Amino acid sequence: MAMKVRNANLVAVAILNITTAFAEIKIEGVSVTEFQALVIQNNGIILDVRTPDEVAQGHIAGASILNIYDEDFERKLNLMQKDKPVYVYCRSGGRSSRAAQIMGKNGFSEVYNLEGGMGAWNRANLPTVKPDTESVKKAPGVSLVDFKKQLRNNDHVLADFQTEWCAPCKQMAPIIDELEDEVSDRARILRIDVDASPELAKAYSIEGVPVFILFENGKETWRHSGVISKEALEAKL
Repeated sequence: MAMKVRNANLVAVAILNITTAFAEIKIEGVSVTEFQALVIQNNGIILDVRTPDEVAQGHIAGASILNIYDEDFERKLNLMQKDKPVYVYCRSGGRSSRAAQIMGKNGFSEVYNLEGGMGAWNRANLPTVKPDTESVKKAPGVSLVDFKKQLRNNDHVLADFQTEWCAPCKQMAPIIDELEDEVSDRARILRIDVDASPELAKAYSIEGVPVFILFENGKETWRHSGVISKEALEAKL
């Protein structure tokens, strides 16, 4: 009898754990009005999963651009911050719904899918912008060996782990440009495109972009994920 009770308790705990895990994942389809309100709140990540040709016609301001047909889509998706709400859209809502399911499977906590996609957004006469391909300097691939050589040759290194398609990375680009000029006498700033440098991203456990890591005499002394002010970065240097 005691064994049966113990087994029943174990099963109950297992079910509770599974239920809790699914309860932590929120995937919801929302109207264009609700989606716009979420975007205006500006506390999450906007994700456009359309093709480059579609995006070229205009996209929602501040969107990260990640083509769902890209063979690396899921790997790149996992470079986004999973603890922030994601507002995802496509042309009419089908592909973004599929992307939302993929995000749920990969541990994103909160995903909102725009029902009707850009079609609904455009019918509501809401604003769009053209892609800006100059916001992030294209960083070449860097090997782990070359990166460690840079750490040996510089006492202070700030590594900026980024991607070209990430909107928060684009937001940080002008700040990094300014900082690079101002601290050139005391620190080296290295831009690392994690898509072009997967070995480096794996070695330093980069699980979201942008990520900033400060190295002093080759040792990691500080790390920050996400957008950060110029003043806060400068203070660390």
